[in-house]
Amino acid sequence: MPYPGQFVILKKPLTLPGFRTLPLSDGWVLSCHEALNVFYLPKHELLLIGLAWQTLPGRASPERELEALSEGCEGPLTDHQLMELEQSWCGRYVLICGERVFLDACGLMPVFRSAAGISCNLTLLAEAMGLETKIYEPGKVMNWMPGPLTPYPEITRAMPSQICCFKSGEMRRRPLLSLFGPNAADGEERVRLFADVFANSLRNMRERLPGHKFLLALTGGYDSRALFALAKYAGLDFDAYTLEYDGIYLEDMELPKELCRLTGTAHHFIPRDHSRYSAAREDEYLRHTAGLIRDADRLFHAHGQYQELAAPYDETALLRGSIWETAVEFYGRSFDGSGPKEDFYDWFCVPEKSVEKRSLEQYFAWQKRFSQPELAPCDAFYWEQRAGCWLSAIEDGFDLLAHTVSLQPANCRLLISMLLEFPREERIVKEHQARIIRFACPAIADVPFGKNTVPDQTILKILRHKLSRLGYRIRTRGLLRTLSLYSGMMKEKN
Repeated sequence: MPYPGQFVILKKPLTLPGFRTLPLSDGWVLSCHEALNVFYLPKHELLLIGLAWQTLPGRASPERELEALSEGCEGPLTDHQLMELEQSWCGRYVLICGERVFLDACGLMPVFRSAAGISCNLTLLAEAMGLETKIYEPGKVMNWMPGPLTPYPEITRAMPSQICCFKSGEMRRRPLLSLFGPNAADGEERVRLFADVFANSLRNMRERLPGHKFLLALTGGYDSRALFALAKYAGLDFDAYTLEYDGIYLEDMELPKELCRLTGTAHHFIPRDHSRYSAAREDEYLRHTAGLIRDADRLFHAHGQYQELAAPYDETALLRGSIWETAVEFYGRSFDGSGPKEDFYDWFCVPEKSVEKRSLEQYFAWQKRFSQPELAPCDAFYWEQRAGCWLSAIEDGFDLLAHTVSLQPANCRLLISMLLEFPREERIVKEHQARIIRFACPAIADVPFGKNTVPDQTILKILRHKLSRLGYRIRTRGLLRTLSLYSGMMKEKN
């Protein structure tokens, strides 16, 4: 199958339709799709693969910063020098210096590694190694494959907190938080500074994609509305869109229309037409992503909704706000101050002696070895697992769409670090986002947020889903462990 937007580095060139090759040192060869951005500096063997842009005002683009660093340094470039540059970049990319691989903030362009080489696509690397293709099937509760292991014993994935040395196999620590930041005073000054940096980032993003039609995903919640408000603040020219799904919340259908009416923004609602479902498109999606995620986006793809949204335009850029929850302690009930709670594996229904459990145990051992006291363990878990593994597979699926790029404008170490500087009591209830929205776009400040109201006909369906999960926990963990789990959850709420 073709691999749009993908790359692989092996000891041999890979001949695939639409691919090109670039010889590297020590007999290694980069093979990548012709549509993929590749910036290469032979001195220091610097490679920037994918799309990256600068967030900070007064700073040059990533490519120009790399040129200046390389030209001004005769000796080897250190990890610290590269991290000082990269921490203020946004986008979906991989930075390589010699054998060292630096992921973007959340690893949205993943790197899978083996003795044979590395690739941003698990299926592509497995096929290049001559392995039988596997389509992973995650569980009902943890609906993604957690890293660093994969369904292939021969292949692992680099995590955002790691620097992968793909030739030697060494893994080094990579701090998740930025090494510096524009520290702001409390109150409105922090909101203003964040909005200004984010707006500058959006304007730089727009310059990198001339001719693209920007379409912003909008629901009734906080995350997409914060992105919407900041895009307005930045003066970005965009339309909003909402894709229907089975059981969509009522507010997700109504509130986007109101937000767009108040701001004079065009809104596209793409209904789900079940007659347009294609099993072939769903199989294509699962094969391309190796099945590492089972979520709504594969069904949007299978029903042709993204294809319908992008059809009127020559080049499309989809703006999505899936990174914000990194800062809200989303998995707080499963962690304490030192790491996962005793019932963590019960809560996520991770099977005993499974590859998923071994993977998580390896991940938590790495986090314990290289702890980051300034970052709550539950936020680090969201950052690396929910974003770095779950979301990265979803972003990988967008490469299947011709002339369309998916963008997560909060995927930047500096921006995430700035979000985490807001007081915890604000972040966990998303009040920091409400403040950003009020500052950036006062016209929508008084529009209520969605309360996840469902249509009457879907209540029974949701109840069945909840009971199904309960039954699944009882079957996999046993009645007593399940009752203890829910009892502990109720005590925490009280």
